[in-house]
Amino acid sequence: MNVLDCVKKWSALIALSCLIPVSGVYAATWTLSGAIGTHDPGITKESIWWIGETSTAGGIAIKYSADGKAWTQGVPIFGSGLSWWKAYNGNTASTWAPDISRFNGKTNVFYAVSTFGSTNSAIGLAQATSMATGDWVDKGIIVSSVAGASVNAIDPSFVTDASGNPYLSYGSWGNGIYITRLDSTTLKPTGNAYRIATASGGLEGGNIVRNGSYYYLFASKGLCCQGANSTYYIVYGRSTSIFGPYLDQNGVDMKNGGGTVFESSDANYAGSGGQSVANGVIARHRYARSNGDSILFISDLNWVNGWPSF
Repeated sequence: MNVLDCVKKWSALIALSCLIPVSGVYAATWTLSGAIGTHDPGITKESIWWIGETSTAGGIAIKYSADGKAWTQGVPIFGSGLSWWKAYNGNTASTWAPDISRFNGKTNVFYAVSTFGSTNSAIGLAQATSMATGDWVDKGIIVSSVAGASVNAIDPSFVTDASGNPYLSYGSWGNGIYITRLDSTTLKPTGNAYRIATASGGLEGGNIVRNGSYYYLFASKGLCCQGANSTYYIVYGRSTSIFGPYLDQNGVDMKNGGGTVFESSDANYAGSGGQSVANGVIARHRYARSNGDSILFISDLNWVNGWPSF
């Protein structure tokens, strides 16, 4: 190739790049190593990267990484368990789907205690000066539900509105996903919970984030926890109000079964779900088709024409 041909080639590439939104082309799924087995990862960054995850081994499982790519399993929060958990999970060990956030100068980890298929559930709160200091204080039950309740108190996700007011979304499966306003001091509900999403066949793992003038609701549909046979997939919608309606790209309300597919199963991995969006990335678990292991995935999250992309 001569010099003129090179100039023409690079000129064409530059012109093409100007026509394509960078956020839709160069988004990347990170290459991860170390302790990457996970389920329901809740990700955040406080100087370094941290993930809380579902655990049956004792306490609230934590892992950390300096660069977000090489992961180390850390010391669990409340590793010996808490006595009040037993009323909801039958033991003092297992916790589900922790969500990590910063508010009012504290690190807050909301998490659930329950058993599979039950609405006898509770969401607790662990609070510390920071993830690194680890001076965790049990703030007790934030919200709970009983057997047969219309909303299941699991899968918590903390979010603030454009004015900085705190909210918590939670709920699962056939009962749908709800949101409630929290007291800024106690981080306990100040009023009613409002349903913002439901679907036949169930959905769960709601996660709300703000971008621009919209609130975006991510959720997982299908069946989790079936290894390589899992049918989980991630969907989303958006709203100008934190209370919804959250509409997908076709204008269908997520309260009426809507939701644009963000990621689903492929040839190598099944059951994408348990997602968490923070610090410009989306973390989730996927099941390896080869052996059914639940694996951590992290990707840059970008926005193309007002919709999430990676």
